[in-house]
Amino acid sequence: MAQNKSIQATFASIRDNINKATAKGVEEKFEDIASYVIYQAVPDQSIDTGAYVTSFSIGPAGFGGGRMRSSNNKPRGQNPSVMKDQGFAQLQYDIQNINFESLVESGNTKFTIRNRSPHAVDVENGDSWAGDGYHVFAKIRRKFG
Repeated sequence: MAQNKSIQATFASIRDNINKATAKGVEEKFEDIASYVIYQAVPDQSIDTGAYVTSFSIGPAGFGGGRMRSSNNKPRGQNPSVMKDQGFAQLQYDIQNINFESLVESGNTKFTIRNRSPHAVDVENGDSWAGDGYHVFAKIRRKFG
């Protein structure tokens, strides 16, 4: 009997170590995605009030809610680097609040990145603008599928 418990405990321990290592890998991927979104996919010229770049949220596929910032009554001509750092810090906060071990155990390691800014579609597609949009989500899809 004791021998079976020992073998069973060893397998459980190995599985737990694999889950922890996999969870760490998934967390690192979420961090890579967050960094790419803020620092590469969002061009500096798209930042005016900072509302768009600070309206991103990241979570497991199907998570609800997310940030929504409006440009209304916000000062224009904000420093893009400062606004990007703020947006990235918010995504890091989102990531810190995800239980990656639970995600791995459930088999759901897909992610959702969302921007609920009222002008997110304009930024993406250029709707209501004279020019083309910045295609931020198209860039994310090309990079991360």
